[in-house]
Amino acid sequence: MAAVVEIFTKIEIVMQNFTYHTHNNELHFDGHHSAEEMIAAAEAKGFAEIGVSNHLICHKNLSNMPNYEPMFFCDFKTAEAACQRHIEIIRAAAEKHKIKVRIGFEVDFFPSAYWRNNFEKMRKNLDVDYLIGSTHFLYADNESFLCNLYHIKHYPDLPSRPEFQEYLRNYWRNIAAAVESGYFTFMAHLDYCAIFNLCTTPEWDNSKNMVIETLAKYRQPYELNTSGYNRINRPHPEKQMLIELNKHNVPVLLSDDSHDVATLGQHFERAEKLLSDIGYINRFNPFKV
Repeated sequence: MAAVVEIFTKIEIVMQNFTYHTHNNELHFDGHHSAEEMIAAAEAKGFAEIGVSNHLICHKNLSNMPNYEPMFFCDFKTAEAACQRHIEIIRAAAEKHKIKVRIGFEVDFFPSAYWRNNFEKMRKNLDVDYLIGSTHFLYADNESFLCNLYHIKHYPDLPSRPEFQEYLRNYWRNIAAAVESGYFTFMAHLDYCAIFNLCTTPEWDNSKNMVIETLAKYRQPYELNTSGYNRINRPHPEKQMLIELNKHNVPVLLSDDSHDVATLGQHFERAEKLLSDIGYINRFNPFKV
């Protein structure tokens, strides 16, 4: 009997060498290190570029929330002043390093005319390289009630309220509306709510498919966010969403969502392997690094 010869071809996985979703700790932002420390760490790691993208979270009704955070803003004038200072800090830090530094913001989108009109005025004054579209909130249709996902614990009765399911549907509708707005370079952590064990059952597949179809329609890039590996042992979005997004040929990039020098580029190799296994080849590179 003829011998069976098995030939194994080693496929080399090329690692993404930039990251644009990172945070620092100046101005009450929620990073753990300074902008200069983050930039220096990315440079030491051999990245070609780094972007610093602190949160831009502004809404007039945020003051009604329990545990109001210093990085939240209730008026756009104050928010803009903080953003301008953020830009100055990043530029000053960048001058001390050879690595290319990009400046951006991770913007929590809201669909109301109030929010959009104010944001559109504000963004004209922000000299930044990119904007990340983000959804961290559950909210009522009229945005009178806002709840950051991290603050659900302060509303112990919220999951039992009849309106809670509508708030969850608004989470997915918000992502789609953010895509339709055309404001954003790429979208952040699509199923971030899964960290809190929300929308993980099949009943939410229609909402997820709606987001996938919207991303496909507008050819909107999105991120495979590796921070989920540390929290729920898988990235955002989940593998099944990635498979469907790949079928629609939606462009993707990797993000570490790093709030710490230790997590820059963390799990990129694992994420690259996942994309390779799926056969995902439409990679997004906003600055052609």
